[in-house]
Amino acid sequence: MMRVSLFYSLGAALLFGLSSLAEENRVWTSSKNGRQFEGALVEVEEDVVSIRRESDDVVFQVKKADLVQADLDWIKQNPPRAVAAGPVEDLSELISGVPAKTGTPAVGVLLVKDGGLRGIGVSGLRKAGGKREVEAEDKWHLGSCTKSMTATLAATFVEDGAITWESTVSEVLGKKVKMLEAYEEVTLGMLLCNRSGLPGETPDSVYDSIDYGASVDDLRDREVLKQRAEYVEAVLQLPPSHKPDSAYEYSNAGFVVAGAMLEQVAGKPWEKLMRERLFKPLGMADSGFGNAARQDRNDPTQPWPHKDGATPVAPGSGDDNSWVIGPAGTVHCSLKDVSRYIAMHAAREVGPVLKKKETYAFLHTAVPDNKDYARGWIVSRTPWSGGQAISHNGSNTMNHCRFWIAPETKAAVAAFANCGENGRDSCRQAIASVVEKHLK
Repeated sequence: MMRVSLFYSLGAALLFGLSSLAEENRVWTSSKNGRQFEGALVEVEEDVVSIRRESDDVVFQVKKADLVQADLDWIKQNPPRAVAAGPVEDLSELISGVPAKTGTPAVGVLLVKDGGLRGIGVSGLRKAGGKREVEAEDKWHLGSCTKSMTATLAATFVEDGAITWESTVSEVLGKKVKMLEAYEEVTLGMLLCNRSGLPGETPDSVYDSIDYGASVDDLRDREVLKQRAEYVEAVLQLPPSHKPDSAYEYSNAGFVVAGAMLEQVAGKPWEKLMRERLFKPLGMADSGFGNAARQDRNDPTQPWPHKDGATPVAPGSGDDNSWVIGPAGTVHCSLKDVSRYIAMHAAREVGPVLKKKETYAFLHTAVPDNKDYARGWIVSRTPWSGGQAISHNGSNTMNHCRFWIAPETKAAVAAFANCGENGRDSCRQAIASVVEKHLK
């Protein structure tokens, strides 16, 4: 997505603090010539506002002085949710030694305190062997940290009464896909806590009808829905690894089935539901699906994925897992966008996404005898969390990320690396550095 900055860069804006609005598409009017244009308010800064044009997803900035008074009054009447209540510190120096020490091309980190963004840092190269360094606005692959987002998305439907945690696969999908009898009574809740009985490892045959190397953005909605349903039917024909709800087994397939249930209820692809119910309400304008560097050629505009620590994976087929397993792990986000999402969970904010405190309690509570897994989150404690912590790791084998959130203190830290093998260590060290300085 192209960003036009008329004044100062987003990196500079971060140092002075910024705010985010839930996106609502509306018509704006120029005070100079009366020209009208349509778009959604994304950010409000001191003298300018950022507006996203839905037709082509371009974000541009407009001086407040160039808007009519009615628009300015509307902004005042729709106060922004604070992403940063104060200055945002540049954490780059703090993690500057991590890439060389761990053999990772690049690493990024962010810090949330008191429910708001307090720090962002990046270090290293977008592509090993190249010269382009990562920047604060770059987008990182979340891998399986996407699972918490799918669980959060499901919670919005439960709060709306469109589905329940006890809704079964057969009730929702029974007329659309064939399934083994063993899976008929598997519930949405079981799928999101890895107790469905679906195996953790699936054969390659489940992808036989899938356009594996495609970008989901290049597919029509009906094709996305059709192929995801075909994938779901294939995995629901696999023998369960254990009786449903009898044991924990981490399963990407289970989260895809959950995503397909939401698609069936809403009649839209999971990707569109994510944009409508999570990204837009939180102002996550720099989030999407798959490898964010998909359009790069020789000059990397985003962090490239890497194998073996230092082998770049060229954008295109093979630069991510198949789009079809999106609900299990294909989201990418800017650091700022991730901060909005994890700050929401850190503060357990009743707001534009989730409307009930008890929904957070449900998502954040580990299921008994389930290896500390809740719904899209792992529950534990850390020396700095002041109580319960929730976390998740994510990797598509070519990127790595890690979330740690402490709801008791409204704090969180997350780290990202653009390789798989060494990325885990990179994220661990980056998080440890931030925690040592800011959260102990």
